[in-house]
Amino acid sequence: MDLEPSSDPTGSGATTSFQWSALGITLLHVTLGLVLFEPTLFPGGDNAGYLILGDALRNGDGYRDLYAPGTPFHAKYPPVLPLLLAAFGSVQISKFAMLVCTSLTVWVTAHLGRRIVGDGPALLTALFLAMNPTLLEYGHYILSEAPFILLVVLALWAMESQFRGAPVLAMLAASGAFATRTAGLTILLALPIVWLFRNDFRRAVVGGIAALVALLSWGFYQNRVAPGQPSYLEELVLRDPYNPEAGSVGVGELVVRTANNLWDYVSRVVPQTVTGVEGSGTGLTILFSFALCGFALRGWAVRSRRSMGPLEVFVLLYGGLIAIWPEVWTDRRFLLPLLPMIFLLAAWSLGKIDVKVRRWAFVLTTVLISFPCIVWIAERAPSRIECAVAFMADDPCDPPAYASLYEAARWARDNTPPSAVIANRKPRLFFWYSQRRGDVYPYSTDPDIVLEELDRMGANYVVIDQVSGTTGRYLIPAIQANQSRFEPVYQGGTPPTLILRILPSLETAQ
Repeated sequence: MDLEPSSDPTGSGATTSFQWSALGITLLHVTLGLVLFEPTLFPGGDNAGYLILGDALRNGDGYRDLYAPGTPFHAKYPPVLPLLLAAFGSVQISKFAMLVCTSLTVWVTAHLGRRIVGDGPALLTALFLAMNPTLLEYGHYILSEAPFILLVVLALWAMESQFRGAPVLAMLAASGAFATRTAGLTILLALPIVWLFRNDFRRAVVGGIAALVALLSWGFYQNRVAPGQPSYLEELVLRDPYNPEAGSVGVGELVVRTANNLWDYVSRVVPQTVTGVEGSGTGLTILFSFALCGFALRGWAVRSRRSMGPLEVFVLLYGGLIAIWPEVWTDRRFLLPLLPMIFLLAAWSLGKIDVKVRRWAFVLTTVLISFPCIVWIAERAPSRIECAVAFMADDPCDPPAYASLYEAARWARDNTPPSAVIANRKPRLFFWYSQRRGDVYPYSTDPDIVLEELDRMGANYVVIDQVSGTTGRYLIPAIQANQSRFEPVYQGGTPPTLILRILPSLETAQ
C-alpha cells in the first residue's frame, strides 16, 4: 500500500487495485460486524422508539408514539429510519441493515479519501473505520447513527466528485441526513455555503432554498402536531435535559460548557471512540488523542485557509454543534459522524510532513490505532458469539437490570388489562415487551408534583427499576411520601424490579 498522498491515479490498473482493496476492507468490516453481532436490543430505549414508529407506519396507524398514553403523533425524530424499519418488519433484518449502512460508510469513505489524501492514506483511513470498535457497535444498534453517517459521507463524496449528477446526489444525501437526524441540518447547510464559496451562486441559492424548505417543513409539522413538546433547540440551552428544574444556561455558562465539552471530547471521548477503551483513559491514550486531534486540526486549518470545502465546512458546523451540547450528552454517539473526517484530516496532515519521516509516521499511527482495536475485537468476540448462540436458544443475554425490567414487562403483559397505563423510566422498551402504554415519570424532586403528573398521565401502575438513577432521585421519594397511594403487585428478577399499583386518592374515591 503506497502511503504517499498522491493525486488520483489515472491508470486503469491503479484504479482496479484501489477498487479491489476498498472492497476487501469493506468485506473485513462485514466479517467483523457478523462476528461481533449482538442480537439483543440496545438498552438505551431510542431503538425501541424507532421500532415502535416503524410498526405504527407499517400498520397504518400513522407517525405515532404507540407506547404513549393517547398515542400522540411523534414530532422528535425525523422519519427516514422509521420508514426503513416499517419496510424491514423484523428486528434482526433491521440490525443487519445497520451493518450494511456502516459497511457502505467504509466503502464510501475510501472513495472520499481518494479525492482528498490519495489512494494509500484513503485505504488506511477506511481500514481504521472497518476495525473501529464504535462503528462496529453501531453496526448492530437500531439507531439513526448508521444511516446518518452513511448519508453524510455520501454527500461529502458527491461534492468532491466531478460526474454530472454529483450536485443532485449531494443534495439528496444531505436532505436524507436531515430527515434522519435533526443534526443533519449541518450537512444540509454546508452544501450551499460551499457553493457560495465557489461562486456557484445558482446552486447556492437552490441549495439554500432546499435547506430552508426542509427546516421550515419539519418545524411546521412539529408545531402542528406537538406544540407543547420541547424542541432540540430548547433542550440545547438547558443545563441538564434530564433535570429541567435546573433551568437554562446563560452566555457565560455556554462558553464554559463549550470549553468543558471540548476537553471532554479530546481527553475522553476521542480515545474511547478510536480504541473502544472505556473510562477516562490513561496518560498515553490522552497523549495519543491530543496528537491525533492536533494533526486533524492542523489539516483542517491549512485546508480551510486554502479553500473551505464541504468537509471543512461540515466539520466546523457539526463540531460546533456538539461542542455546545449539554455536557450530559457528550458521548461517542455524537462524535461518530466526525470520525471519518478526523482520520482523513489527520492523514492529510501526516502526508505533508517531511518525506523522510512520513512513512514511519503512518506506520506508527497504524500501530497505535489498530492494536487496541484488535485487542478490543479479540476480547469481545467470544462473548458475542456466545450471546448469539444463547439468543438462538431463546436465552437473551441482556444486561441483568434490563433483563429484570423486561421480565417485569412480560408479567405486565399477562397480568394487567390492555388499557393499563404504566409509568416507568424506559417506556418505549417497556412497551415493546409489555404492549402496555406509559410514559416517563416526572423529573421533579417535589413529591406532590410527581404524584399530580402521574394522575394527569392516567397512570395505573409505576415501575421501580434498577436501570436508572432518576428512579431513586424522583420516583421513590414521591412513593415514600405517599405510601397510602401505592400497592405492590409484582417483584421479580435480579436485581429486583417492582411494579406498584396506584390507588385512587380519597377525593377520587369519594
